[in-house]
Amino acid sequence: MARTEFERQSTVSMVLSGMRRDILLGKYKDRTGISETEIAEKYRVSRSSVRVVFRALISDGLMIEKENGRKEILAVTDKYLEDLCLTRSVLECAACRIILEKKNNNFRKLLQIVGEFYSVRQIEDREERRMTMLDAHDRFHDEVFVMTENATLIQCMRTISPMISTLIYFNASLDPDRNEHDYYESHKKIVEMLMDRDPDVVEYVRYHSQEAAIKDVLRGIEQAREQPDGENSAFSLIG
Repeated sequence: MARTEFERQSTVSMVLSGMRRDILLGKYKDRTGISETEIAEKYRVSRSSVRVVFRALISDGLMIEKENGRKEILAVTDKYLEDLCLTRSVLECAACRIILEKKNNNFRKLLQIVGEFYSVRQIEDREERRMTMLDAHDRFHDEVFVMTENATLIQCMRTISPMISTLIYFNASLDPDRNEHDYYESHKKIVEMLMDRDPDVVEYVRYHSQEAAIKDVLRGIEQAREQPDGENSAFSLIG
């Protein structure tokens, strides 16, 4: 039973990741009608799994359900991306303020992940580097929120984290000279500023999670759209 549930969750994750990336890459026109049967056949999965995927896409703001039950894809606009980065920034700045105010903090996990960011830079294979970077990035920011011990704030961030991870996937393949910030240096500085109780960390995080982030997001998606379809296959991007 447990294995069956695990396989179902893996299937849902695979289809959801594929659809999120296809939508971000502009493979669906705005207000494109879509059915459970169509996606079930495309990915060779059950309609019940697709139903879960559709609910997640509606939560993401990438799909709507009309009164007649018909589902439609919503094209991603620059404003959607900007709003997503803004929301992330607001939440992360709040997390940093809470950590600054706490008397006792354990930075061991954050420091460990910063070391992993440094190691990632040495990986030559672009796809391996991208996936390893994504994993380290997710764990770093998840740990920042865990450190706040604020359950509501943690839940808010986890609501948008799947879409943030999808965007970071594209960003992680950018050449260093096209990326607004170095992942190792920026995350290292965040930890150092938090450890020093430097209030400027809030503004630093705001810039990197909002202004720099949206620039990288737009560049990353643009670069991904220029690549052959095979290089963005949903089945090779399971997350």
